[in-house]
Amino acid sequence: MKKQSKLDIIIQARIGSSRLKGKVLKNYKNLTPLKILIERLKYCKNINEIIICTTKLKEDKKIIKFCKKENIKYFKGSKNDVLSRYFFTAKKFKSNAIVRITSDCPLIDYRIINQMTSFFLKKKVDYYANTYPLPTTYPDGMDIEIFNYKTLKASHNKARLPSEREHVTPYMYNSGKFLTIRKSLIKDLSKFRFCIDYKKDFILLKKFINHFKKTIYTVSMYQLISFLKKKPNLIKYQKNINKWEGWKSSLKKDEAYL
Repeated sequence: MKKQSKLDIIIQARIGSSRLKGKVLKNYKNLTPLKILIERLKYCKNINEIIICTTKLKEDKKIIKFCKKENIKYFKGSKNDVLSRYFFTAKKFKSNAIVRITSDCPLIDYRIINQMTSFFLKKKVDYYANTYPLPTTYPDGMDIEIFNYKTLKASHNKARLPSEREHVTPYMYNSGKFLTIRKSLIKDLSKFRFCIDYKKDFILLKKFINHFKKTIYTVSMYQLISFLKKKPNLIKYQKNINKWEGWKSSLKKDEAYL
């Protein structure tokens, strides 16, 4: 792709987490979730820059230190208004379109990103995702959203609800003002989970690192699923996880706002 296309990956990352503090930089065998994610994203095609957007909080200086060590571009913005953080990151780096990734999804499959960016660049669509609008057929932790700068700017200017500001994209796919498309799988794989929210999620990541070893940067979503099908005991704990827990506090804030 020609550089002027400016399709950038922007990763939201911060140290603070109510469920597993410091999760994105938790170290195992000299690997962290954020390091694994960055290395996997380097296999993406159609991408101009990989950028991390973090906060101005003191604790997130650790994220900045990581970025400098890995030679990754970064931006510091609001802690809670993540929509504004994305907007000002994209504005600073003059992104024409953005692939939104979250740092708690270290095993995201670059092959899916490549499929989706190719589609996005060919079609006149404002928002393209494999997650929203729900229901998704992809595993938790394979979340990919792509939108153009114009869509991001309009959302930043018009979104008012706390949930819209915190979760970045709800205004894009709920407002009815944009052309949105969701990518779905023929077979529903949403029961699988590869994101890092809890201590047991990180323990599972360590199992993946031990098993796949040198291929941890390239292992596919289907290889991960195949591994788990052979070792179902590894994911028994996931039955008790409420995947929408992160939305609860935002929706309560919405009620107070309204």
